[in-house]
Amino acid sequence: MMHCQSASNPTAAPMVELKPATEQDVREFAAWRYDPPYDVYDIDMTPDDAVAYFLEPSTHCHTLFDSNVTVGYCTFGHDAKVPGGDYGPEGIDIGLGVKPDQTGSGEGTRFVAAAVAHALVTFDPLQLRVTIATGNTRALRVWSGVGFSEVSRFATAHDVMGSREFAILTFTPSNHP
Repeated sequence: MMHCQSASNPTAAPMVELKPATEQDVREFAAWRYDPPYDVYDIDMTPDDAVAYFLEPSTHCHTLFDSNVTVGYCTFGHDAKVPGGDYGPEGIDIGLGVKPDQTGSGEGTRFVAAAVAHALVTFDPLQLRVTIATGNTRALRVWSGVGFSEVSRFATAHDVMGSREFAILTFTPSNHP
């Protein structure tokens, strides 16, 4: 289990915890439905297929809890890559899904910080990466706000989660110059 508090004021907000996803967690977040235009992030799998996919060890799926309430999930590795991107140097890719009633709440920075802290401790990566649809300005703003920088954009031949253009952002930990 990984805890993360706000870096600017450790007493300002309760910790966001990451725990390995359980079958119950996956069934919960696989049922989440987003309002347009974010409905492209709905998980388009049967509940059983979602459980099998997200509990596959190589997906490294974790659930985010804020005061013991599920607020999101994240994956680390191949699941977070979009086909067609140039992922170049070694790094860990992060995928993050936020519970629909939490999107736009202003808490995204805390959720991202928790996922980043977990990735740094767990994988000791040379760099962290996130791939974001260019139309998702909220996500681009949040990830940029925690220190990620856009390094490239690419287009796909067909829609991937409702988009054809994506930005790859990276973060290099201070212990890996």
